Amino acid sequence: MSAEAAWDALNEALEDETPGCSGLPLFVADSRADEQRAACEVICARCPVFDLCDAYATAAADAGFWAGAERSPKRRKAQAQLSPTTDAGAVIPRQPNNEQE
Repeated sequence: MSAEAAWDALNEALEDETPGCSGLPLFVADSRADEQRAACEVICARCPVFDLCDAYATAAADAGFWAGAERSPKRRKAQAQLSPTTDAGAVIPRQPNNEQE
């Protein structure tokens, strides 16, 4: 799925649902302590748009906290070297940049 299609699906769901991360600066902070990451994970675990958030974050490769996990370009590279599985993360999505595709 493209980042744009994933964004559209997530954005449509956000018309009816408000994720727990909405408006929380912790999800868009440049860094988080272990306790803060744990708090984000708890919020994400109860999120009604978790799967859509994960799909967008995977497609867009955005840094931040998405669908229960912290994403960063540096962390992505390290995880790719360790495991072929994808990671997840959750923050309030932003409009995708079509130039990134």
